[in-house]
Amino acid sequence: MGGGGGVGSPPTWRAVAAAVVALWLLPVVLALALLWLPLLCCAVAALRFRRVRRRRMLRGCCGGGGWREEEEMMVEDGGGDRLRLRLLHQYLDDQMELVGGAAGQLDPAQR
Repeated sequence: MGGGGGVGSPPTWRAVAAAVVALWLLPVVLALALLWLPLLCCAVAALRFRRVRRRRMLRGCCGGGGWREEEEMMVEDGGGDRLRLRLLHQYLDDQMELVGGAAGQLDPAQR
């Protein structure tokens, strides 16, 4: 019936050539993937950092220098406990943003 690659027939030259090319390209593709992996990780980290920073700016958490001025006033007025609580709250908010998925799914009413 035709000359083409049944179960008992030997492989054709095209099949052998395709297998040789695939085996030859495997190390090249693997090397390129390993070289690009750190760059891709850095790009993803930069995009996440920008997204978190944008969210903070929209919330008004760290916009302008007003927050630092409030801290200085609290320290001068002896409001060290309030400052510690505010810093703790900010730290916990930052940790929740770093966690990512779980922090984004919470309702604002639950916070």
